[in-house]
Amino acid sequence: MSSRVMVRMAPALKGRRSPLTLTQAAVRRLKELKATSQPEDRTKTLKIGIQGKGCSGNAYTLSWVDAPKKFDEKVSQD
Repeated sequence: MSSRVMVRMAPALKGRRSPLTLTQAAVRRLKELKATSQPEDRTKTLKIGIQGKGCSGNAYTLSWVDAPKKFDEKVSQD
């Protein structure tokens, strides 16, 4: 007995607008936090996420991670 599985590929993400834009003040503050952190934490990446809860239905999460996960989008801004 054989079965078939249909797989639908997500459209390519290249060429899209950035999902996030930080203000210059936010960029400066993140650079300050990174510069004053412990040496072993300076290579970590800030991960920003959204969870479904709160009055508006969404809550934002911020965490420092060692490396991005497979489906994380990378946003670089100076």
